[in-house]
Amino acid sequence: MNVIQSYLDKNNITRYQVYKASGLSQMTLKHATESKKGIDGVSGKVLKAIAVTLGKTPGQVLDELIALEKLSIR
Repeated sequence: MNVIQSYLDKNNITRYQVYKASGLSQMTLKHATESKKGIDGVSGKVLKAIAVTLGKTPGQVLDELIALEKLSIR
């Protein structure tokens, strides 16, 4: 499973919730959650949109994504 989708699932939010809270297009979110590149393929606008939805900073989201990706590699 994609690390972005795993992160959204872990935080009990959907792509639709991110779209509604941030205004980021649903297609952009779909591509981010289906990408095979892991966090290397995540844009700043996707990080910001997820952060806005969760009430976190983009830096916090990135740190959590890195940690989650490291766990999934093991």
